[in-house]
Amino acid sequence: MNHFKAIIAVTVTAGLMWGLWSIYKDFLTQGQKPPESTQILNEISKNGVPDFELNDIKGKTIKLSDFKNKIVIVNFWASWCDPCVEEFPSLLKLLNDFKGEIVLLAISADHSEEDMNNFLKAFNAESPYLYVMWDKEQEVAKKYGTSVLPESYVLGYDNKLIRKVAGVDDWSSPYAKEFFESIIKENKKN
Repeated sequence: MNHFKAIIAVTVTAGLMWGLWSIYKDFLTQGQKPPESTQILNEISKNGVPDFELNDIKGKTIKLSDFKNKIVIVNFWASWCDPCVEEFPSLLKLLNDFKGEIVLLAISADHSEEDMNNFLKAFNAESPYLYVMWDKEQEVAKKYGTSVLPESYVLGYDNKLIRKVAGVDDWSSPYAKEFFESIIKENKKN
């Protein structure tokens, strides 16, 4: 008889917990889908990053899928974005420190090419591993669900998403260097 009471108690408790979870889940989502940017990130995590093709500031056609076998950082930025201004020097230092292991695809959301070019001149942004593109209509940013700057996507050697970074990061910090060294080391094992 005690076993029967225990089974009933467990069943009632489980049913109550399930009901409470359902109410709480509805409270969290308010019966709505997650924001579009979250849906896009979920899709990227599941199916990979969307390929894109843009011309860089030198007129060369850049296609993301051409950079397999490199670590790629896809960085969305703009000259008018103070956090982007803060972050950009550390991205350049990272490229210099890793000399070709990492490629930066810097996609500008600037309102004019002149603003973008002045920003690059101010930072003396020259590196064979830096490709700067102007996404005037924000088409690539929309594909990635990017609406706040800066935002970066770190892709592995297979162009699969490793990490998304929203906001400013110090890309030349010891932690960042250790992170990228571990990706390189893991790739060399395989």
